[in-house]
Amino acid sequence: MAVMKLNKILILAAMTCLPLQQAFSAQIENVRVQVVDVNGGTSQILLDKMSGSMQVVADQLFLDKDADKVAAAGEDYKRLLTEIGDRVFTGYELSDVYLQPGVHTDIVLYARPWNRIISQPTVDLQFSGVEPQTAELLQQRIPLLTGQLEQAISGASEDAGDWAGGVLRKMARQQVEEQLPEFKAAVDVVQDKQGTVVQVVVYPVGQLVSNIKYELRSEAIPNILLMELKYKYLSECDRLRGLPVAYVQAHKAELEQMLTDKLLAETAVQKFHLQPSVRLTPGANLGVNIMINSDDYKLWFEGYGDIGRDSDNLSGKAHVGKLISPRDELFGEAEVILDDVQWRFGAGYARYWGKSVWSYMRRMPVGDNDYRLEYNLSPKWRLRAEHFSSDDRNEFGVRYRIHEFLSAEYVYGGDEFYLRIIGNL
Repeated sequence: MAVMKLNKILILAAMTCLPLQQAFSAQIENVRVQVVDVNGGTSQILLDKMSGSMQVVADQLFLDKDADKVAAAGEDYKRLLTEIGDRVFTGYELSDVYLQPGVHTDIVLYARPWNRIISQPTVDLQFSGVEPQTAELLQQRIPLLTGQLEQAISGASEDAGDWAGGVLRKMARQQVEEQLPEFKAAVDVVQDKQGTVVQVVVYPVGQLVSNIKYELRSEAIPNILLMELKYKYLSECDRLRGLPVAYVQAHKAELEQMLTDKLLAETAVQKFHLQPSVRLTPGANLGVNIMINSDDYKLWFEGYGDIGRDSDNLSGKAHVGKLISPRDELFGEAEVILDDVQWRFGAGYARYWGKSVWSYMRRMPVGDNDYRLEYNLSPKWRLRAEHFSSDDRNEFGVRYRIHEFLSAEYVYGGDEFYLRIIGNL
């Protein structure tokens, strides 16, 4: 019994002494550092940067140290923190230090700028290697960057430009990487007679658009009527030069819609109820294909010169069609054979589906039934099969469009092969 009582007394004594021991020998487990601008002008993002710099120093000085010993040497530690802070915070001096040792130690550093502060900074945002209007489009993707940089640097010491520039650099790069991943940003803080200037240069990286393969044409109206529009949008599309190919690929639909909206606002497009469509093919040689269509009519004029044909080798044709539905067209054609000036007229019906067109036309005065089937292999290649009932003749052709005003067709006309040069108005 005596042994059991002794054991209980020893256990109780140990339990009583343990908290006392911990109280007198508590170790510092974490440190929180806060920097305060006594003038209240420095932005929080710069103060956080200053706090982070001193946090590393404070962790080295105080973690795992005896809190009572730190408290006993508090004045020495304050002087040490002041000396370190004055060296770390270029452009600032520490006016006071608050130190509260404990398991959770708090440190507050009170700083103030040396001399003048930045009151009205200027952010000079530039986009390198792209056209000015394209730069405006890119700037719309980072609309808050200029204001954030101004706010971050305002109120800071003018002498803090070097290390504050690192903070601004990180802000700019982060936003550009998020909103314009095909670009990078370079930031520099410069002091001149006008004040503080934050120079930001956003530049493209990776493969760039070096050439524009541009085409604007119509199968609804004569292309000669679109010449003014064609040259205008050649300049418009040339502004895409210098953009990263990856950017064009990522924003292809947006760029196509931008060009389409501009075309829809054109007077000629609205006047004739035209429907433009834009197709971009991203690459170093950027393809820009603009088609001007109509839901109401089809008008075209063509001239033919046949090489290797014995007769009727110079002719011309005019086509006037009215679309009664998206797939159905009623049309009339007038054809002239220049060898002996013969005129032929016809009226017919065409049916569109997919890449194919089937049409029937009654030609006068020869009393001929013309049946035609065409298939568009691509925007430039077209196949044609045609039957003429008057002489029971079949004709087959493979047509290649050189550009919107010139095509070539290789024709088999029953008993002869010849090359047809086609001028498209």
